[in-house]
Amino acid sequence: MSDSMRAVVIARYGGSLEATRRPVPRPGPGEVLVQVRASGLCSTDLHLLSGRQPLGDLPRVVGHELAGDVVELGAGVTDWRPGDRVTAAIDVCCGRCRHCLTGATQRCRAMQRIGFERDGGHADYVAVPASNLVLLGAEISYAAAAILPDAVACMYHSLIHQGGVGIGQRVLILGVGGLGIHGVQIARSAGAEVLATSRQPQRVALAEQHGAIGVNTADEALEAAVARFTDGEGVDVVVDNIGNRESVRQGLAVLRPGGRFLVVAYLDETFEVPSMRLFKTEQQLIGCRGSTRQDLVDVVRLVQSGRVTPVLGASYPIERIQEAAACLESGDLVGRIWLSRD
Repeated sequence: MSDSMRAVVIARYGGSLEATRRPVPRPGPGEVLVQVRASGLCSTDLHLLSGRQPLGDLPRVVGHELAGDVVELGAGVTDWRPGDRVTAAIDVCCGRCRHCLTGATQRCRAMQRIGFERDGGHADYVAVPASNLVLLGAEISYAAAAILPDAVACMYHSLIHQGGVGIGQRVLILGVGGLGIHGVQIARSAGAEVLATSRQPQRVALAEQHGAIGVNTADEALEAAVARFTDGEGVDVVVDNIGNRESVRQGLAVLRPGGRFLVVAYLDETFEVPSMRLFKTEQQLIGCRGSTRQDLVDVVRLVQSGRVTPVLGASYPIERIQEAAACLESGDLVGRIWLSRD
């Protein structure tokens, strides 16, 4: 193992993602060193450049979705072995607060996150707590596994735990991007009917391939499509993967009385909610943030069983991070981008 490695860093807010060389980290007590084989590129990686979410000390190695092999154990680690194929939950939690003790680790007040407050997985190696690891079967490729901690587990947490999606419910997914296409599959696997929207025909077609009724909102009004889908009743759950004022307005307008609106994306800083309608119809507005390690365990099982298939788009070597970022920003790609280590 060399003393240095390739890594993608944010050196300053407002700059760009840069591929550079950094020292290989050493695992501390309770940690393992993972040789990263693939890492998922998320739009959040681009949002971090603005400083909207602080990263602590800069430069910071980013990347919160990763898969690879355990290569070195820190002091006290006994339940993992070099060579284990793994992915890692994003949140590093205290395990002692009220939220952690009740299983709601995504709300831990002392949380640090891989690729945010801690160096992340857009690198050849990353040191992570052993307690964050999830074992991968040989049937899941590194590329597919790399996008599970966020693109898939976040949707699972939102739909199943926050949204309570189940058999016979009608779900509207606004935005079939890297998260939304997995939301379609998760909701369908839970027994729900799904309506999924996009302004891009190829994304609508992909949603339909995975069992959704697709709506191109560039050609058809959302309210008319939902009225037809639900016989005028409105949907049980709206998943907002767009996160602007208009998506919130439209989503709440087609939500049935007592329905649940899941706030997943956060493009606009604020939005307006019609308080009288919220009051009179008992609609629920629910924030959704991240996922737990157990969510990731459940998602790995769903993938291994064939009930969910990670949707991959383009692959870029880590040195071409700026090309990968430009591809992501264009919004034309169907499926998640991942950085390879070939």
